[in-house]
Amino acid sequence: MADQQETFTSARPVSRQVQNVLLWLLIANLAVVIAKAVAGWLASSLSVMSDAAHSLTDSLNNIAGIILIRFAAQPADYNHPYGHNKIEQIGAFGISGLMLFTAYEIGREAVVGWWQGTHPTVNISLLTIGVMVGTLGINLAVVFYERYQGKRLNSVFLTADAQHTMSDVYVTLGVLSGLLFVKLGFLWVDRVVALLVVCAIVYGAFQVVLEAGSELMDTVAVQSAELETLALGISGVAQVREVRSRGRGENGFVELTILVNHNDLRQAHQTSEDVEEVIRRTYNLRHITIHIEPLDERTED
Repeated sequence: MADQQETFTSARPVSRQVQNVLLWLLIANLAVVIAKAVAGWLASSLSVMSDAAHSLTDSLNNIAGIILIRFAAQPADYNHPYGHNKIEQIGAFGISGLMLFTAYEIGREAVVGWWQGTHPTVNISLLTIGVMVGTLGINLAVVFYERYQGKRLNSVFLTADAQHTMSDVYVTLGVLSGLLFVKLGFLWVDRVVALLVVCAIVYGAFQVVLEAGSELMDTVAVQSAELETLALGISGVAQVREVRSRGRGENGFVELTILVNHNDLRQAHQTSEDVEEVIRRTYNLRHITIHIEPLDERTED
């Protein structure tokens, strides 16, 4: 129980750090959205406006993240003995849903325009180009900052959102390339670029689903062979059985059975603590459960 209480109190500061990161990202993303939307409206460019819509999902994700992370940090209760951390993965699925909805709206606008045979009047200026280059720099800074914080805080949500923002970088690069062709008089390129934006968004959503799904399916955190080798390196451990792991960091779990070659209870307990410490230090996984059995209770393989 003491270890469980320690987990709850340590999770809350991490949660606050993640929320602070998302708050700063929200401010940056809102600035990007406003800049792109104004530039796209002044230029009457579907590709720039679609890029602004794509960036808007970043802001919505930040807002959703601030709310979800707060719920994820709630301590375990009777119905949720392992806590609420997996709500982060649910939030990541929400990210992918917003991305797909954005892709649909952009694609529909481009295809309907082609179907109806309308030809947009696009007015590209140096202001348009300058805004896109500036927001590209902001997006790159956001990606590197969010990836770093996601790894440091072991946050699935931050990592997934960084992937989304990276797709925004690719989209903006594509839009910038398209604007150069539009400037030369190839107005149809604006809609082609808009459809390429759709493809980039769909791909980013797919990557988010893969990562979040992997966490929800309890994909192995560390290969069993690695954990077994690590445990066997501790004095007193004769064999290692039933190795399992999932999650990461504060929400990482490891379970294994060690067979010790002595019958002294105190010594066996110390061996177990040594194994636990080396696993935690090596892989930064917090919840480690070790079952101890004497070697002579089992028939060796």
